Amino acid sequence: MIPAQRGSRAQSTSAGPGGRDPNARLLIWRLILAAFLSVSTLFAYHFGSDDVSMPGMLGSLGLMGTSMAVCWAALMARAPRVVLTSVQLASDTLCIGLMVHFSGGPYSAFPLVFLVPIMLGAYYLDARWSISIAGVAAILVGGGHFGLALGWILTGTESTLDYLQGWPVFVTALHMAIFLVAGMISGGLARRLAERRQEQMRSHLLAQKARCEVRNILDNIQSGLITINARGLITRVNPSACQILKMTPQQLLKQNIGLAMADDMRELADIILPVAAGGEPVTRGEIHIDRGNERMPLGLNVNHITAPDGRVIGAISIFTDLTREKEMTERIRETDRLAAIGELAASIAHEIRNPLASIRGSVEILAGELELEGYQNQLLGLVLKESGRVNTIINDFLAYSRMPGARKSCFRAEEFQEQIGLQIRQHVAAKDGRVQVACEVNPPDMIITADAGQLVQMTLNLAINACQAMDYDGDLRIGLNLVGGGSTYELVVTDNGPGIEADIRDHLFSPFKTTKEGGTGLGLSIVARIASAHGGLVRAEDNPDGGAIFRVRWPLDPQVLTEEVREVEPDELLVG
Repeated sequence: MIPAQRGSRAQSTSAGPGGRDPNARLLIWRLILAAFLSVSTLFAYHFGSDDVSMPGMLGSLGLMGTSMAVCWAALMARAPRVVLTSVQLASDTLCIGLMVHFSGGPYSAFPLVFLVPIMLGAYYLDARWSISIAGVAAILVGGGHFGLALGWILTGTESTLDYLQGWPVFVTALHMAIFLVAGMISGGLARRLAERRQEQMRSHLLAQKARCEVRNILDNIQSGLITINARGLITRVNPSACQILKMTPQQLLKQNIGLAMADDMRELADIILPVAAGGEPVTRGEIHIDRGNERMPLGLNVNHITAPDGRVIGAISIFTDLTREKEMTERIRETDRLAAIGELAASIAHEIRNPLASIRGSVEILAGELELEGYQNQLLGLVLKESGRVNTIINDFLAYSRMPGARKSCFRAEEFQEQIGLQIRQHVAAKDGRVQVACEVNPPDMIITADAGQLVQMTLNLAINACQAMDYDGDLRIGLNLVGGGSTYELVVTDNGPGIEADIRDHLFSPFKTTKEGGTGLGLSIVARIASAHGGLVRAEDNPDGGAIFRVRWPLDPQVLTEEVREVEPDELLVG
């Protein structure tokens, strides 16, 4: 118990001579005591008591001042705490004993001053020291007195010393009793104080540990967390909340939630504030907030924060970014829909292809045997031309429905950059177009994990679609970047054409949806299917400078990335 008391005090104070150091505070108490004794000595000198020896009193005060100076120097030198405290209390006890002796002994007015070091010993050290100082004080006050009285009793002689008579003996005995009782009481109080301090220290450590555990839990959960008080001030946010909301803790903490989340996130504040005011909690709610150029879906729960008496004093909101969940749901839905359409297209194409081949063959035979003139020859040519176009559409349907899965491999981005730029420029030249093509890869030494042929096909489909939208006259930019901290590829195709028509925006990647004359509506569908085969998604958005931007994102595959980087054969990057 007692060593723990000492240890706890040593931990709760600083080592230097600052205000919290126990020896520095003890020196202050000693200065106050020295001042009191000095004033008392002046009073004794002024009233001229015959029992007071002024040289002895001044010498005692000088000894006390010298001990304080030495102890201050030891404190500045960072002497051991317990040793220095012991020396200070021992020197004070001795100095007080000398002053009692030089101020009249049994008739002195200073014996009760011994109570000061007795109580200070209990407070700054422990119960044993307070009792020890009380014993020393009793010896210094009554030891000589009762020694003479004992000698008088044992020899059987009668003493003529007046302080061995009734009243002085009683006063001395009373002083000794007071010292011993004060030592025991101070020691008991010090022991209780030490136990209480130990209990408080344990409670503090347990509370600190609990706060640390709670903080670690809240800081490491993937969901965002915000707490507010009844006035709407934000009292706590975790790192995930700052990441989801794209705000810093300084922008949120101690701010009114209505002001901090104005405009783009007002809907979130409007849900949390009524709950903090005592409204009904919100369970499995879903809202949308705008962060930058993105509209983010959030799933959230908002509950009350209550006081011990049950009063609602705030609200706690836990929310999650549902973007990935929404994308995954949409991807599964799109995959199922494309699979069903692919099976239907394959079935229809197979049933039409055979009779179409017979019809085309018969028309070709007739064209070779019959001699047609005028509009009859034009009609027969139209039949042959349109049957050829139908055959092309059927071939596209079959290619769409029978598209193989992605066979990923590692290859260098610079090979992709060179081939895709060459093929697009050749396509533009064949159409007599005036499209300025720019193809960039960032970082330049990037290694791609994808199906090389499907990546080129997907890029060509997007690039040709952009060229057609611009009527082969404009600027086309193709970029392949690493985003998401290096975990995701992003293919960006940007044009400055007329943009995306509103009536087809929601069905842009659906099969057979097209506004181009003679188009099959499968180009962008194939892009979506290739992106899905790579575990990614394709999105379209308006270009702020005019035109459209198509973004395809798919994850980097760590397992494929560990394979050896291979040289891609030229025919793998050519699309017929």
